[in-house]
Amino acid sequence: MAPRALAFATLAALSVAAVAEPKQVEEIRVVADRLFQDTTLVSPTSRLTAEDIGRINVATTEDAISLEPSLVVRRRYAGDPNGVIGIRGANMFQTTRSMVFADGLPLHYLLQTSFSGAPRWSLIAPEEIATAEVIYGPFSAEYSGNAMGGVVNLTTRVPEQRRVHLAGSYFSQDYDSLGTDERFGGHRLFAAYEDRIGDLGLYLSINRLRNDGQPQNQFSARPSASGAEAVAVTGAFEGVDAAGRDVIYYGDDGAEASSTDLYKVRAHYDLAAWQLRGTVAYEERDRRTSDASSFLTDPDGSPVWHGPVTLDGIRYTLNGGSFEARRQERRSLLLGAGVSGPLGESDWVFDLYATHFEILKDDETRSGRNPGDPAFDAVSESFGGRLIRYDDTRWQTLDVQAGTERLFDDPAMRLSVGYHFDRYELGIEPFAFDAASRQAGAAQRASGGRTGTHALFAQWGRGFGDRVDLALGLRYERWRSRDGFVGGTMHPNRSENGFSPKFSLAYFPTGDVTIRYSGARALRFPVTEELFQNVDRTTAVTSADASLKPEDGLHHNLSIERRLEAGMLRLNLFLDDVEDVIFSQRAVIEGVTVSGFLPVDRVVTRGVEFIYNQSDLMQLPLDLRFNLSWMDAAVRRNSLDPTIEGNAFPRLPTWRGNILLAWRVNPVVELSAALRFASNSFGNLDNSDRARRVFGAQDPYRFVNLRANWRPREHLRLSAGVDNLFNQEAYVFHPWPSRTLFLETSLSL
Repeated sequence: MAPRALAFATLAALSVAAVAEPKQVEEIRVVADRLFQDTTLVSPTSRLTAEDIGRINVATTEDAISLEPSLVVRRRYAGDPNGVIGIRGANMFQTTRSMVFADGLPLHYLLQTSFSGAPRWSLIAPEEIATAEVIYGPFSAEYSGNAMGGVVNLTTRVPEQRRVHLAGSYFSQDYDSLGTDERFGGHRLFAAYEDRIGDLGLYLSINRLRNDGQPQNQFSARPSASGAEAVAVTGAFEGVDAAGRDVIYYGDDGAEASSTDLYKVRAHYDLAAWQLRGTVAYEERDRRTSDASSFLTDPDGSPVWHGPVTLDGIRYTLNGGSFEARRQERRSLLLGAGVSGPLGESDWVFDLYATHFEILKDDETRSGRNPGDPAFDAVSESFGGRLIRYDDTRWQTLDVQAGTERLFDDPAMRLSVGYHFDRYELGIEPFAFDAASRQAGAAQRASGGRTGTHALFAQWGRGFGDRVDLALGLRYERWRSRDGFVGGTMHPNRSENGFSPKFSLAYFPTGDVTIRYSGARALRFPVTEELFQNVDRTTAVTSADASLKPEDGLHHNLSIERRLEAGMLRLNLFLDDVEDVIFSQRAVIEGVTVSGFLPVDRVVTRGVEFIYNQSDLMQLPLDLRFNLSWMDAAVRRNSLDPTIEGNAFPRLPTWRGNILLAWRVNPVVELSAALRFASNSFGNLDNSDRARRVFGAQDPYRFVNLRANWRPREHLRLSAGVDNLFNQEAYVFHPWPSRTLFLETSLSL
């Protein structure tokens, strides 16, 4: 029996047993939650409950945090594997400055960065989430400099009784841009069985998604010089590119079909005062684009895929490689195991947790030309396509922590200490490829390498009466890179080390008001892709720099918070001053995108956040979550290109905000409305991309979303919603989703 069929059969059998009367169990004790409580004390933190998340249209897990302060997730369509996240002064392509955990399992992908470094959101299903917490900045010694932007902590449901949960959703997007006017849609199915059998808690789940996303790439050409004989064409769309230059748009890459299957087992076992826990998650993910569209036709009405063409007497050269068919097949395995409990009869508790992530298979093929292109056979026979295989790609982490809330038997003093180890390995093997026979050809300059970190950290805190709280932290890290290579060339091994001190001081003028200043140094060491990855293909070239220094940041936050009855007001003033900023800089040269990881000497980000959360607004059954942020991020020094000094740092809008308003109509009906908005930004360091509403732009947007939840029975929920209600066209380089309809149902037995 196939794995997915066996899994569904198992769940079906378990659901029959679920009709038994559920037994009551006492709350599970997870002492690990008592460690490093200072993290959320010294850091600005925003928290969502499952009820809050249920008021948002959540097609995939990353949607759950889409309305949080000073945060953006670039999910281009449901099932997008490149759902990059940006928090505060870390833009969405600085993915190595944001960390994402699910019950301690790292979902962030510190092997790569930019769009390839998106967190593996699909390794947790939305229905698993009990709470979502966003921690801003590297103000706790618990986290490395990869928390320069912030940390997302997702906690999952704890099995307390026998239960079967079934959920399904359907989504449909109405897309009309340039030459494409179609509906793209998909669905998601989820099934889970959970139980508590004595001291054993068990959770099994399957999450399956299928979706077709809108075309992600639109192809354009600028007027070119005279040369070989050109074909007269019609059908192009005249316009401008992101830099405002006159171009014609001659095609797009068609729908991006995505499928994901996640199989997961979670278990915990209470052994006296200790708790053992483990997770196994296996994912199959596929995506492909195979129906690229050429808008151009020749005088005979046949589509034109490549070569020089003329339109209204003006000559253009098409890049035939733009229309190539692409497919990616990825199989991955994530394991986690831990133990936590008290240390003897003392007030100390400890937690030990280890994780392992393995790419079992990750092959991406590119055909070189479109199958409808007359040149397809010749290009295939000459192995003009491309196969990129990720081999020997994995990571391991180990965290050991211990803490007490009564240091030296003093209830006013606390201490947490810990050790962290990680090892990351990346291997990329490119091959020439025959797309017709699907045969790999000659190998072409493999690249890869390893990085690893040992860290020791401590966080001490003390309260002084009811008015003052002081927290001090220190993190020491020793990082090294090893076995880096490009083709037959080996990079020398190297190592770096450094201390990251933390400081936080709070004053409580009243029981409802907190004023807290937090300051921290953070070191963000390069990841394996930035050091070693080199890719040379038809449409893109990427080069790395094995000598990159770590990013070195000083971070400040002043928070003023007032607790309200069933609500909260908070004002944050923050400043990030980071040197040796590693950023993927790119340029398009004769139709080929050339990018490389280069340092920017100094980037300074200033910002203000205002947050207002309120239940029972104006004594009505209305709940409000509102946040607004202003940021000024600028390049202050750049010796490689002084002309960009003073420019805005890319992909960081000046204004960003979110509103979520929920109306509890009656005990079974709830309506919610949300608004996401942001001002425009730039995609390039030279700030040359000033055009709006075109492919490649970083547009302002105002997306209005609606949702209705109906619970006709206690265990049944029916929902309907719409995202981007007014169908605003906007680009985040690629097009944001247009108006999308959602239908959902959820049943618990």
